[in-house]
Amino acid sequence: MGVILYCGVNETRWNELPVSPGSHCCISPIMGSKIHTIKENRVVIPEPTRIIQDSGAFCDSPSSRLTNAEAIVRQIAHGDKYNYSDMIEMRSTYDLLIDEKWENGKRSKIRWTESEAWDAVNVTVEAAEYYNTHRYGVGLVLSCQGVTANQYLKCAERVVGMYREGDAIGLGGWCILGKQRRRLGRSFRETIVNVIPFLGDEGVKRVHIWGVIYPVGLGELLWMCNKHGITLSTDSAGPQFKPVMGSWGYGDWTDVAYRRKPTNVRSADRKKHLDITRGWLNGLENTQYYRDPSQFL
Repeated sequence: MGVILYCGVNETRWNELPVSPGSHCCISPIMGSKIHTIKENRVVIPEPTRIIQDSGAFCDSPSSRLTNAEAIVRQIAHGDKYNYSDMIEMRSTYDLLIDEKWENGKRSKIRWTESEAWDAVNVTVEAAEYYNTHRYGVGLVLSCQGVTANQYLKCAERVVGMYREGDAIGLGGWCILGKQRRRLGRSFRETIVNVIPFLGDEGVKRVHIWGVIYPVGLGELLWMCNKHGITLSTDSAGPQFKPVMGSWGYGDWTDVAYRRKPTNVRSADRKKHLDITRGWLNGLENTQYYRDPSQFL
């Protein structure tokens, strides 16, 4: 069935047209990459849409991190304020990301060392434990973190016992995979070759990888998930936002000649690009990216 795409939404309109994320979308209660630019995420979501609600952990600096109880309150309050609570399919746990560091009030995509990341693993597992006892009637994305394959597996071993029907195991820490593919490619492959079979043996039926639209990574992860009977999903705002930046396509359907269109055309292009991307990911098994990652280790 390919990869299910949850479109990231962080606006109330797409230029001149209403937001149109389609069947699945992902919403965070906050947005911003610098302490002084972080703000509430104002959204308008049409029905019916199946929603993964992010925790906002990627925006919280070390000094502004919430308790798990406060993080859930923020998520619930945001869903109620923007009228999408009834559409939430799964709510993300409040993990601690290992692919970002804060320096001088700005978040940068810098991966932690393995020794640094053990603290993040412990915080991430504690978050899963808390959310597991505070479900409030929705499924959970039980996020995992880790820098090495072994560390990631150790985290998954501690989290998987909280998995229930209607949940997903979240693979965090890979949103920079496409930009740093040479440095992270082997680590990613080692991780999924070890973690996905373990999750399959534990009866996990759903995996969600956070913020990855990189074709090679998704294709190889999908190959592993299909082998072990696991449904795969991802989230990204990129597919609806690329035309705003004058870019079109992914992987084998990139159009380098595309240029940003006038505002009245750009709105329709955003929806068109999202629809094409969703269809392409749905048929990712039929592309060159669908392959056994163990062959490249």
